[in-house]
Amino acid sequence: MGTPYVYGGTNLNKGVDCSGFVYSVYKNFGVNLNRSSAGMASNGVYVEKSNLQPGDLVLFDTTGVNDGKISHVGIYIGNGQYIHSTSGKEYCVTISELNNDYGLRTYVTARRVL
Repeated sequence: MGTPYVYGGTNLNKGVDCSGFVYSVYKNFGVNLNRSSAGMASNGVYVEKSNLQPGDLVLFDTTGVNDGKISHVGIYIGNGQYIHSTSGKEYCVTISELNNDYGLRTYVTARRVL
């Protein structure tokens, strides 16, 4: 928590972007994922939003139009929350609500990789 947002970053201590955060967390547990958020949409298997489990990847279109193109990723942690590195207001690794206005507007899909 609180690791700074750094575009292209994969260092969990010095800075990460959204996909760098997810990539590095999973790599620490021996799981290899695609490096980009869009690429991660092809890892694992599709999971319904209503069936999310902790550890699932949650993927978003944050471009403002939500035409289904993936531009952001986080890790679902349960209780309607996910952890991610954001370049938004917090500008760091933080926990957000999946079903707040922003999450509802930008959510696209989820993948189970474990």
